[in-house]
Amino acid sequence: MINTSIGLLGVARQESKTKAAPTPTFRHGLTGGGLIKPERTVEQKNVACGLRANTTNGAYVSEVNMAVDFETLAYADSLVLYILAAMGNIVTTSAEKPGYYKHVITLGSEIPFLTFWGQVGNTSAATVHKATGCKIDTLLLSFEGNAPLDIGITAAGIDAALFGGWSGETEPSCFDGYFIPTNGVFKFSPNDQTPIEVLVTKGEFELSNSLTSYRGAGRVIASEVAESKLKTTVKQTIIPEDYTEIRKVLTGSENGTTVTNKVVYGSAAWEFTHSQDPNCTMSVVFSNVPWNCETPEIDPEGSAAEVEFSADDIGVAAKDGSPVTITIVNKVQTYAAA
Repeated sequence: MINTSIGLLGVARQESKTKAAPTPTFRHGLTGGGLIKPERTVEQKNVACGLRANTTNGAYVSEVNMAVDFETLAYADSLVLYILAAMGNIVTTSAEKPGYYKHVITLGSEIPFLTFWGQVGNTSAATVHKATGCKIDTLLLSFEGNAPLDIGITAAGIDAALFGGWSGETEPSCFDGYFIPTNGVFKFSPNDQTPIEVLVTKGEFELSNSLTSYRGAGRVIASEVAESKLKTTVKQTIIPEDYTEIRKVLTGSENGTTVTNKVVYGSAAWEFTHSQDPNCTMSVVFSNVPWNCETPEIDPEGSAAEVEFSADDIGVAAKDGSPVTITIVNKVQTYAAA
């Protein structure tokens, strides 16, 4: 039996595309996913050979994708590496509290390569797969109520070693806590860059690099995994006091009476706390957000209206800008390659 309740993921930053990390920098728990997934595509070359069926030697493997797919919690140490690998730029300084470091992650021109280790089942049965030369395709962060933040990651790589074991003795982050919305601060503005605190019930954002795999002739595994432009989407649901926020999005002002034909740019800022360490913090700031929104619907039983504000692709307003700026304080001094 393969016990799917036994799972663990490891990750480390690589020095280069072809130089895999020797051991995991971080290991952490999981809430779902398939981890390291070699995906083979088998096709058939049709040949007329005197029968009303293909011959068996017409089958071939057209491609193998080294996919990585998992869900986890927002562990303070590994989350920084994942966001860095999705966005590309990090500036690290000492935090106010001795022994803690502040990491500010923004848009960069390139994203780094990662090595992943994934275990499903008992390690005594050689259940650890290793994927190398990986880049982050998508990173999704979501929250609702007081539940822990959910993180979803997809990635793709250029090689894998299957059915092995762990290297190194990195202690898992499972026991060190994670980021939560409890006692957090959530701000929003529909039409300027100075958000104010509002009643937010849930929210999410996704970073997407739209990876493309390239294969040379005679190879089934990708030789190159390349990112496109970063696409940042955001959603948040609020309970508004009145129609002011909706009116600003639809008309462009708090006194407007006609739908504007111009894009209205607003902002949002989320601050999260840590379940165990009050010195670990996380903030997410969105700027120049082209908000769109729903309008309330009738409920005969009566309730407070919940309105979703969303943006499908946040741009930047200056050459050194970033669609989102994420700041995390933790105990990790550097996120350099292993």
